[in-house]
Amino acid sequence: MALKDYQTISDDHFPKYMKLAFSEERPPLEGDGSGQLIYEKMTWKIFDSDAGKTVDRGLRYGENPGQEAALYRPVNGHILLGGLEMIRTGNLVGSMDSESLIQSGKHPSKTNLTDIDNGLSIIKYFRETPAVVILKHNNPCGAALAGDLVTAFTRAWEADPIAPFGGTLVVNRAMDRDTARAVAARYFEVVCAPDYEPGALDILSNRKNLRIIRIKNIDKVHELIGHRFLEFKSLCDGCVIPQWSYIPTIGKEKTLIRSWEDIRIHGLVPRDVPERVMKDGKLVRTGRTASIQRPPTEAEWRDMWFGWLIETGVTSNSVLIVKDMATVSIGAGGQDRVSMAKLAVAKAYESRRALLAHKRFGMLYDALALEIKQGNGSECILQEIDEQVRAERAGLEGTTGVSDAFFPCRDGADALLDAGIRSIIQPGDSLQGDFQVVEACNEHGATMVFTGQRCFRH
Repeated sequence: MALKDYQTISDDHFPKYMKLAFSEERPPLEGDGSGQLIYEKMTWKIFDSDAGKTVDRGLRYGENPGQEAALYRPVNGHILLGGLEMIRTGNLVGSMDSESLIQSGKHPSKTNLTDIDNGLSIIKYFRETPAVVILKHNNPCGAALAGDLVTAFTRAWEADPIAPFGGTLVVNRAMDRDTARAVAARYFEVVCAPDYEPGALDILSNRKNLRIIRIKNIDKVHELIGHRFLEFKSLCDGCVIPQWSYIPTIGKEKTLIRSWEDIRIHGLVPRDVPERVMKDGKLVRTGRTASIQRPPTEAEWRDMWFGWLIETGVTSNSVLIVKDMATVSIGAGGQDRVSMAKLAVAKAYESRRALLAHKRFGMLYDALALEIKQGNGSECILQEIDEQVRAERAGLEGTTGVSDAFFPCRDGADALLDAGIRSIIQPGDSLQGDFQVVEACNEHGATMVFTGQRCFRH
């Protein structure tokens, strides 16, 4: 007996309006609206093929079929919490009216919208250049900048030809026909752009289940740099944890990052880092110090800037590798830093094999291996691909490694440096690990910069 298709929720039980209020009083403030925000549930007009008519529908479902969910947009009110002012109305994801869902395919789920939101949060830093972010399950799996959109897309996809399957694409320029053709040749669930040039929609619309979304205000998303918003986490017993959103800064002055020059000027190239060893259960200084011997090149400064801002959208623990303003690989969401460094390296090799197989035979490496196992080809083909990837070191030579937290010991950095990474950006401030990692970099002729700020994302 075949399994039934995933349940699709057509209706939810969330009310039309939601009120968020903070007050020193009990019950919450009423009256003039100060200290509270009013939210309205968003719905879209979707053609219901079963009913044969257009109906209003909210989110398709939450993270999984069977989980009801709703999207609310702020429409009124004002909240001031310390230096955090909440008066903003939803002008990005919240601007997605029915006309914005150019082709709904299946109307959006929670994950579709959070993928779009994370993509917007990343590309807001790259206003001056065509930028592409490919996401899957709220994690970027490829990102790139380039002189034109189709090149940026190609570089982002080639960084990981496996993970983007069924993913979300967010771009900061109007989708042109060349990019649309490249996108339509792969399987995506969501494409989000500020607009679509003539002919692009005709190409994309051939993918029936593709959600094609227009958010016109993407060109203004850079205005959100430096602005905080309020995040909520609900616990299983009903408790709620609010927190301010993360803002990436650099250096001792906590300078807001807007361009690669901020990294170059305010980033901390380690100097005179003391060696500490464990003695009688305590870390004590030995009197030795270490300094990074090679300063970063201009290209490395730019890649550090690019990589650090991509890192802000990656689930922790995470280590990613970039080169020439594009991701090479991303190791995300692990329990320890060493494993994520090794994963980033391993994924670079896996992606390079997959890409070579796809270019030569029109299928990814594992699919090609299965064909050969079934007698349709020679093992020599796979051996040739493997040998080429090893000879090229998976394209890792001279790349930049990015870590969202410090390396407690040198083993995580060694995993990157041994693979060919020659520059690292990381928060620093490990009492025992900083000295070790500086020495490791010097041994490999590598450079390193401390941001002075961790960027965990869970």
